[in-house]
Amino acid sequence: MPNMSDSELLALVNEAERDAVRYSAEFMSENEKYLRYYNREPFGDEMEGQSQIVTADVQDTVESDMPSLVRIFLGSRDVMRFEPITSKEADQQEADEKTTYINWLIRNQATSFKVLHDWIKDALIQKMGVVKFGYEEIDTTEVEEWDGLSEEELDLIDTQLKVKAQKGIKVEYVEQSDNEDGTKYIKVRQTRTDKRFFVRGVATEDFIISRNAVDEDDAEIIGDTAMVTRGELVAAGYDESIVRRLPSVNDQDEVSTMKSIRFRDQGGDKDAEDISHWASQLVQVFYLYVKVDYDDDGIAERRYIVKAGNVILENEQHEMVPYAINSAVLMPHSAIGRGRAELVTDHQRVSSVLTRQVLDNIYRVNNGRVVVNDDQTNIDDLLTVRPNGIVRTNGDPTTSVFQLTTPYIGQQALQVIQYWDSLKAQTTGNQLANQGLDADRFGQESATRFQGMEKSGAAKVELVARVMAETGFKKLYEGMAWYVSRYQVEEKEIMILGKPLTVNPLAWISANSVTSNVGLAAGDDEDMLNSMVSLLQIHQQLEAVGSPVTDPKKVYNIIAKITSLMGITRVVDFANDPTVPDQILLAENVQLKNVLQQMQQQLQTNPLAEAEEVKAQASLIKAQATQELDIATLQENSRQFDAKLFAEQNKTIADLEARYTELELKFNTDIVGQGQGV
Repeated sequence: MPNMSDSELLALVNEAERDAVRYSAEFMSENEKYLRYYNREPFGDEMEGQSQIVTADVQDTVESDMPSLVRIFLGSRDVMRFEPITSKEADQQEADEKTTYINWLIRNQATSFKVLHDWIKDALIQKMGVVKFGYEEIDTTEVEEWDGLSEEELDLIDTQLKVKAQKGIKVEYVEQSDNEDGTKYIKVRQTRTDKRFFVRGVATEDFIISRNAVDEDDAEIIGDTAMVTRGELVAAGYDESIVRRLPSVNDQDEVSTMKSIRFRDQGGDKDAEDISHWASQLVQVFYLYVKVDYDDDGIAERRYIVKAGNVILENEQHEMVPYAINSAVLMPHSAIGRGRAELVTDHQRVSSVLTRQVLDNIYRVNNGRVVVNDDQTNIDDLLTVRPNGIVRTNGDPTTSVFQLTTPYIGQQALQVIQYWDSLKAQTTGNQLANQGLDADRFGQESATRFQGMEKSGAAKVELVARVMAETGFKKLYEGMAWYVSRYQVEEKEIMILGKPLTVNPLAWISANSVTSNVGLAAGDDEDMLNSMVSLLQIHQQLEAVGSPVTDPKKVYNIIAKITSLMGITRVVDFANDPTVPDQILLAENVQLKNVLQQMQQQLQTNPLAEAEEVKAQASLIKAQATQELDIATLQENSRQFDAKLFAEQNKTIADLEARYTELELKFNTDIVGQGQGV
């Protein structure tokens, strides 16, 4: 069947894009409102000469939630875990490897903390927070020049460049010339292709998703937009002649003032400048994932489309939706929920008005007004305010100058403010420890009431954490595993808990499900740490009576969990793993040395024990020799196993390549090329 033409595809994409919530004035204005409230910007109805204070209800709510959420999601323990699909050891090992590697990819990159922190905070302030994840290949170009080179130096540089070329770096001699003194001048361009997995934040105003979408996968269109220079588009491989004709950023319409609000304290959003050099000019590019029946087979498939203006730069099938959405409060049957800020904007508005009125009342009380009989009183004296000043009057001062009394309403107004704060506390869970307590009963109830309120408030924050874990973070971990299993074609060694771990995604064959380690009443690392210490004591007691319920490996797992909760990343510095032979042999060697030292001390106090010492030394030497032999045997067995595994992998790859070639010749198509595009 013939594929859809570019003009037909562009018409469908533009129609779907126009139906996105990004172009909903109500949706964007609400998100702008929440950001303004967080920044404590004026409401717009302030009057000159009166109080203009804006209370920090939204900001306080968000900032009180952030420490707990950051501790949960950016702490030392794993947030998500891949579960094995069977009880087989191979499936368990694959699930453990996925858990370790995907967690490392997401949380241990240079920008991981900032990206995840902003993602969580966006979800609290806005209706949603969004991150984009995936795999990319970035070309980095570096130009180097050498002058005054001798023939030997030129040969040395040429050899070094050839070595770089063998490692995959593209080397291009841009310019070569001979100097008058017989030396050489060369200019070389080196292009390195960095292959990496990424997680990036997407601003609310740049995110595109269909209205009324249930989740990311349900959306007819989902994507984001970004400002990209023409030079970056050319470097990404797009045709230069097409890139030169794309509309500049000045031609795009602003759908939101969000950036101006976000950067107001830095001078506002930067205006697009008229840059003379074409390569530095900005172009608005849309990266979209659209459901469309492109091949006219009656089934709509997901396609990845890159467009700028009315030009489609890229179009390929791509089933994964690389976006994860977080909302603090879920709304049924909707991909977009509500933020914590949305719950307290009304409270901030009322609280600000009440606080302004109290302050205005205090100003009037402290700066009272008077009624004056100007025929009997010197007005100039009255208007001159100075210490011990004199006001001249011809009549009775009590009738010539009369003080207007402004009633003080602070006490009554503060009761209203307190009541309104109590309503906010019920909404957000940020309770006051002494709320509703009489003074004579404070000593009796404060402890128990505070504990109950603290648990109630913590439960609401933990619910927010559970929602984020089961929606946004789960999607992120599943999506990253999908990209790694398809785009990482070589082994990678990473450091985990102070030990090297080699990851081989080519061996991943299971579709493991992802479960959350974040649950209600389980978000406090301190409570978990206390529980682990108690569990360790129980295992030690069981070990003392020889119970089969415990073993060294389980004790080590508890110690590893304790060190993780304490923020220690290298367990090997504090405990030996009983499943690692080298560490066990080292521990046994230390124990034997301790026994020898004890026997030497006994010999000093008991000369008759010399014979026993000689016997013990002989046993120790024999044991040490056995350990050294065991270590050598383990190392040789490991070397043979690695060599055998490497040979089997090479044979498997060769068989697959031969099979690919056979299928390509049979069906006259490029199988490998199609697989990479999926």
